[in-house]
Amino acid sequence: MEKNSLSPAFNQGLRQIVYEKLREAIVNGAIRPGSKLSEIELAEQMAVSRTPVREAIRQLAQTGLVTLTPRRGAFVTLPSLKDAADLYELRTELEILAVENLCAQPPEEELLKFRKIFEEMTDATSAETYVREDRAFHLMIYQSCTNHFLTLMLNNISDLINLCRPFSVERSPITHFTWGHLAIIDAVLSGDRPKAREETRAHITTSKDSLLEFLKNHRAEISREYHYGE
Repeated sequence: MEKNSLSPAFNQGLRQIVYEKLREAIVNGAIRPGSKLSEIELAEQMAVSRTPVREAIRQLAQTGLVTLTPRRGAFVTLPSLKDAADLYELRTELEILAVENLCAQPPEEELLKFRKIFEEMTDATSAETYVREDRAFHLMIYQSCTNHFLTLMLNNISDLINLCRPFSVERSPITHFTWGHLAIIDAVLSGDRPKAREETRAHITTSKDSLLEFLKNHRAEISREYHYGE
């Protein structure tokens, strides 16, 4: 074994900590899509050297959350219309399978909890609150699915979905989306697989259409604001 074939565990641990902090900030919207990532500023904010920040950014680029542009730097990915459409097409088919899976043994307590949450939401509910609960609801679906390979595939794209999620509700009333959750929950609780499939497709299609409409009208504006790719 070569002397330098294994990097120190401490450095690996630090890189992972920096990676998780950056990933969560991106997924939660604290660092917005299109934003340029400065190694110097991030290192200062997290009180670390630039090396773990640089390594974390490269790791994030492998997941698709960050885009590396030669001679220009690293940016939080701002999805193109095609990428967003392709992602939501895949999401639709995978989540339909997951929801159908849940119909066999519905996680009743969790479903009823989310039913109460979404039932109480109004158009006065903040987008941040809705996005947080929406993210938690779909994560519950992934984790409750008994097909572990399906769960793995959904987990692999979940961060990219979360990156897009705030844009999908940017210009629409909250109740435009909450009805979809209620319909899915009721179908799963009743064990109605065809209805659960139908409502899941309708709900994600509503989110996809809203997302694509927002990107169509505002992506160029966001790109200019953050000098995306410049």
